[in-house]
Amino acid sequence: MTSKQPRKQRVRRRDASLHERHRYVRSPLSEELREEFGRRNARVCQGDTVEVLRGDFTGHEDEVVRVVLDDCVVHVDGVTIETADGEEVARPLQASNLRITTLNRSDPIRIERLEQEAEGDDE
Repeated sequence: MTSKQPRKQRVRRRDASLHERHRYVRSPLSEELREEFGRRNARVCQGDTVEVLRGDFTGHEDEVVRVVLDDCVVHVDGVTIETADGEEVARPLQASNLRITTLNRSDPIRIERLEQEAEGDDE
């Protein structure tokens, strides 16, 4: 962000295009993944296993069910709240409050990109 004014920062975040919103759904990696890929964080994807670090569900570890880029939130399996009519709905979590413990390795391009960035740091 270029501005120091919180108002302008909020507006920029709200008006961000879809490809810019990928930055807002990044989470820190676990120690094992940090050593493997040589980086501190990565984008959260559906199928990743994450641990909740903050909030009512602190310590809960489960799979990511959905990533909503429009709202920049992540839905984790088993993290639900009860609505007024008694229905269980997924509680949206900010990606910064999660830690990725296991990556979904079904996308070869994602893994290749993570490994390339790790190799680029060595040079």
